[in-house]
Amino acid sequence: MIHPMQGFEEEDTRKVQTAVAGRPGSDEPVFLPFDHAEFPDFLARYPDLEFFCGSLLGGCGQKLSAKRYTSKKCHFAHHPPVRCRRTANSESSADHLYVGRALKRWLQQQGKRDVSVSYDLFGADSGGCVDVSFDGGRRAVRVQLDRMERKSWLARHKELDRATRGGGDWIYGPDSMLAHNEVDAAGYALRVQCRTVGATREVQIGTQLPGHTIEWTTLDHCRLTDSAILTPHLEETGEGVRVRTAERGTPAAEASGPASPASPPRVAPAVFQLAPGTVAFTAAVPVAGADGSRRLYDADVQSTGSAVTPGRISLPAEAAVPDRDQIWLLLGPATLRLPVPGDDRTRDSRAVITAESIARLEGNALEPWQGLRPPRSPAPTAAPSSAGEPAAAGAEHGRAREQAPADPPPSGPPGPRVAGPPATGRSAAERSAAERGARAALQALQDQSREARDTGDRDAVRQTARYLAMLRDDPTVVEAVRDAAAAECDVLSAWSAGPTAPGHRLAGLLERLRQEGEKLPLAALRRLVEDAEAEADKLDRYLTTGELDELGRWNDELARRSGRPALDALERLGGEVRAALERYARAGAVVRWSVVGAEVDGGVLDLHPDDQMEVLVQADGATARDEPLLSALVTDDDFRVHPFYARILDHLDRPVPAQADLRAQWERDVLRLHLLWSGPSHRAGVRFPGSP
Repeated sequence: MIHPMQGFEEEDTRKVQTAVAGRPGSDEPVFLPFDHAEFPDFLARYPDLEFFCGSLLGGCGQKLSAKRYTSKKCHFAHHPPVRCRRTANSESSADHLYVGRALKRWLQQQGKRDVSVSYDLFGADSGGCVDVSFDGGRRAVRVQLDRMERKSWLARHKELDRATRGGGDWIYGPDSMLAHNEVDAAGYALRVQCRTVGATREVQIGTQLPGHTIEWTTLDHCRLTDSAILTPHLEETGEGVRVRTAERGTPAAEASGPASPASPPRVAPAVFQLAPGTVAFTAAVPVAGADGSRRLYDADVQSTGSAVTPGRISLPAEAAVPDRDQIWLLLGPATLRLPVPGDDRTRDSRAVITAESIARLEGNALEPWQGLRPPRSPAPTAAPSSAGEPAAAGAEHGRAREQAPADPPPSGPPGPRVAGPPATGRSAAERSAAERGARAALQALQDQSREARDTGDRDAVRQTARYLAMLRDDPTVVEAVRDAAAAECDVLSAWSAGPTAPGHRLAGLLERLRQEGEKLPLAALRRLVEDAEAEADKLDRYLTTGELDELGRWNDELARRSGRPALDALERLGGEVRAALERYARAGAVVRWSVVGAEVDGGVLDLHPDDQMEVLVQADGATARDEPLLSALVTDDDFRVHPFYARILDHLDRPVPAQADLRAQWERDVLRLHLLWSGPSHRAGVRFPGSP
């Protein structure tokens, strides 16, 4: 929760997801996961290290603390006062360090021992480069991360070729915009990207082929030859490095060399981006020969405002398996690759639509897709023929569909469902399945809503709102799902109507909370508060006192309605616990948490563990920085260090010792407290379990 804290008015409230470990000039990147549930694993991964806003991140070099939050993204924070001009704070802001270290480690695994990495990130004409050299400088890899003018790129290309006598490899980042030029020059380009995996960022290497297709893998599947870096999609031939012969329909150069003069020139297929939620399909039939990572389906496809046409759908292997007798909607980002006209080698191919997820359509959600007819559904008595197809031919096509043999039951996870009015007389099992489908569809649409708002894609926002409205207005969907869909629709409406200047969207969300917050259902209120906090995290400035107070007020209201105590109640309990702990400190004693909790207020022990820990945090809110925490006096039932103690140290920006050193640190803190509060006469009387 975001609350103003006394003495910390200057604390940096910007979201900083990355740091470096050990020292300000370190090149060891650290990524703090967003989810508070992953925070213990993060601490276990870095038990003894300090974190800094590193110079290789464009930072100020000052120390950072890892902050754990339960109602917003965990992030690093500066210690006040803050004078940092770092501009990149997101999860990708240390990707250049992950790439540099991954390449160095991989080259060493390839038998290279003199590998050196340098970073040219902030030069006027560098475009953000990671340079990796080896073999005494005779070989080099240059990773071009950011944009660079083509003229400058050509000059850098020539410089690297001269310095390495042709032994330089170029790899291009997501924002370089130069890979297309490399494909034109060499027939392929090497790409790099990072994705979040737990508490780190995984480096992936891509092979960009003609037609903008990119095949991704990891470095451990690549190998280094005397002349180049080879991915699984490249091979070394007598003519140099070439793209392997295509096995899955991807464009590839012929391994035998250039085409003969009589052969027609190879034309790259056209690739287009599709707006999510604008393409539906039915009659999906699996295509044999797809690889393990994706599945292919031939289907009847229709985009909004267009006629039905044959197409091929490419979906991840883990996605739902589409039943051929249902109509499905493509939910995620999608691309369309058209076949090359006039090319005999592609005469049997269809347009290929690559997508990431699907949802089943039912009821009133089918209205935009009247042209799609599942194979076993009854044909309309007077179905209009599509353009260029006589009615008789359409009827014959329908009869052929009806006579098709039944498919085996599909395997794989069920897809989300965009529901409409179902058939009457459903069994309890069918109703339960329908509810699960509606909840899955809601989750998918909420994720799509968040992504659309984060990227500022107004077309995707409108399309997502349309399907959320179908869930909201469907009387057969359970009330909780309809309420949540309504709340998300309202959030999208506020986003679309509100100004885009920094802070204005947050102001709009706070105004809506003031006007409607008291009346909203709990789920809707939670979504609105979470969106407000997410907008607050995006601001590259401090929150005003009014914004902090307003967010704190609604977090308290959310906690109250969820059965959790508000912050002022925890502060009151923290003051009472502090008074009790001061008595034990003066007596030179330690105390079990169950005892002090019962002395203060028996209800403390019934609180959620996070709230119990917050009480102890509040108890130490007035403890001086050079004094040990009074919470050290609190033990478990066996008079050992309480599990809360390490978390309280971290929450209050105190050094957290490694697990092996925690007991010794705790004992020192207890002895210091007794000396500070009661004098040396009590020190001899303190005994710790397990001590001689």
